[in-house]
Amino acid sequence: MIWATKQLLNPVQPNAALKNRLNLTRLAELDRQFCEFAQLQRHNMPRCGWTKTVRLAMGMSSTALGGRLGMTGQGVRKLEQAEADGTITLKTLARLVQGLNCEVCYVLVPRTSLVEQVLTRAQEVAGTPLLVTPHSGTLLREAEALEAISKLMKQVNRRGFWQVRPPGGPASGRE
Repeated sequence: MIWATKQLLNPVQPNAALKNRLNLTRLAELDRQFCEFAQLQRHNMPRCGWTKTVRLAMGMSSTALGGRLGMTGQGVRKLEQAEADGTITLKTLARLVQGLNCEVCYVLVPRTSLVEQVLTRAQEVAGTPLLVTPHSGTLLREAEALEAISKLMKQVNRRGFWQVRPPGGPASGRE
């Protein structure tokens, strides 16, 4: 799993400029990589946070962790609470977990397939019937979905593709 994280953080072409352009190959590749991380969504964070959970599992006191980090046990407990509350910064969390010989791996885990999201949006903008809906249980194979996206994207104006349109507003994407 760590390898996959590093692959996501270090894309195949690290020097390529990121453009606001739809890249179907990269979209499908990301979908495949995110499948591994989808399992993480099923596991909730412990109420007290991961840092405290790992520290206690290792039998380490907050004072001992603080000593490894050059801070007090009270400081460690405050940072652990900030993690549990969701208010800690990634930089601070990374520093905190160094004392546990751990690293922070930051990853976005899509709720649904990226390919499906783009296909559904392209169908909405083009005004075509939905081939894939979240409730239908019918998924097109990846190649078919990518081909459908490619065809639909030729029909719509990509400018403003992801912008939310007001009810009753133009839906064609050809504003």
